[in-house]
Amino acid sequence: MKYLSFFLLVTSMSSTFGTELNTQLKAVIKKHHFNESSLGLYIEDEGREIFNINASKLMVPASLTKIVTAAAVLNSFPMNKKFDTKILANQVIKNGKLSGDLCLKGGGDPSFVSEKMWYLVNELKRTDLSIVEGDLLVDATRFDDELFDSGRESVRVDRAFDAPISAASFNWNSTNIFIRPGESSGAPAKVWLDPKSDYLELENNTKTTSKSGVKSLEASRIKSGDHDKIIVSGTISMDAPEAVIYKSISNPNLWIGLQLKEFLIQRGITLKGKVKVAACPTNALVIATSPSKNLNEILSDMLKFSNNFVAEMLAKNLAAEQSTSPARMKDGIEEIKKYLDSIGFERKDYVLENVSGLTRDNRFSAKQLAFILNSVKNDFLNFPEFASGLPIAGVDGTLKNRMKSKNGLKIAHPDDQNLVRAKTGYLDGVVGLGGYIGRKNNSPLIFVFMFNGDYQQGMATRAMFDDLIKQLK
Repeated sequence: MKYLSFFLLVTSMSSTFGTELNTQLKAVIKKHHFNESSLGLYIEDEGREIFNINASKLMVPASLTKIVTAAAVLNSFPMNKKFDTKILANQVIKNGKLSGDLCLKGGGDPSFVSEKMWYLVNELKRTDLSIVEGDLLVDATRFDDELFDSGRESVRVDRAFDAPISAASFNWNSTNIFIRPGESSGAPAKVWLDPKSDYLELENNTKTTSKSGVKSLEASRIKSGDHDKIIVSGTISMDAPEAVIYKSISNPNLWIGLQLKEFLIQRGITLKGKVKVAACPTNALVIATSPSKNLNEILSDMLKFSNNFVAEMLAKNLAAEQSTSPARMKDGIEEIKKYLDSIGFERKDYVLENVSGLTRDNRFSAKQLAFILNSVKNDFLNFPEFASGLPIAGVDGTLKNRMKSKNGLKIAHPDDQNLVRAKTGYLDGVVGLGGYIGRKNNSPLIFVFMFNGDYQQGMATRAMFDDLIKQLK
């Protein structure tokens, strides 16, 4: 009888909490002047629904799609999975000389950046290599030659979020453009392309001004044969801090090859031949290897900064593990759908056309995404890695500047407000936020907030979502 009384008390308290919460959340929506028809909102507590507005309605998820991709990747790969980048040679190095070709074989590593390139070249240097008589081959045959997934938005742009995909990729297939004021008023600004190589040509049309508070810098990338040209223009004040602009490149295989050539030069290794895109000779042997980051670190790169490039690289790697043929994106998507099959989804109930969310063709409901978040939460093997990869409100990633308290303390302070770890999503007129809200001495709430509407109201959606979360103490 005592236990029954306790159960009835808890049930009564839970019901009261749910009613009060619904009232509070709907008041927030009304205060921000949102029509509920544009929203898909869902909150659950230990599998029990506590708030629902259109939660079963299929909506464009934008980068909330990466929740699906991350869950499938964690479920499909062992935690110690590595994507190695290798250098091979089909001749023996004698007296510091390689008479044949050197070959870079891409392993589909999304984390292959400058530090990894240095690691690879330094390992190569320890073979005493100083001269390559032949060519430098770039082998990207782990993936097919579709650089831009057909499931993305159809219009290509030069911004870093729309970078091409190749098994041989470097620095997220993007370049950093650093800009500082010139030496005097009227002088061009100082511009650096990082990393530097013969792949990129720079056209500097900038000007430095003595007037304070001016920074109207722009950069664009245009194709120049099989290379790219970066055009920088605009004005910067002499007292302005350094600015940085990120641009994608268009030819990843040549990009990584010419970058490797530059790194070889810096380590005293001369390449006499040319950089070419070709498969490594069948009799070539591995002479240097650079392993990728750990899988959880790669997923963190994808989730914390909503990196489309990493998401699509991982999807093609899912395909590559299932076939000896070059990996196709559609086969990677099939592997993700198999994961959704395994947790009870029906394929007719959702639409997955692009694994990063860079499309308006994907369709998931808030409740479906919450179901995936709950499935991951109940999987101890994967949940710690998944949760640690999510942006933390007020701390890092795409939530670094959101949900801070008025005195500047981060919302993550355990005695202040809730600990929020969540994935963001954004396209024009599409805004999403979904993840976990920690509670002291209690299990986390799972929430998914989605907005599909007009562009102008979309700009105000983030503030409304943040206000909703403030009610969940």
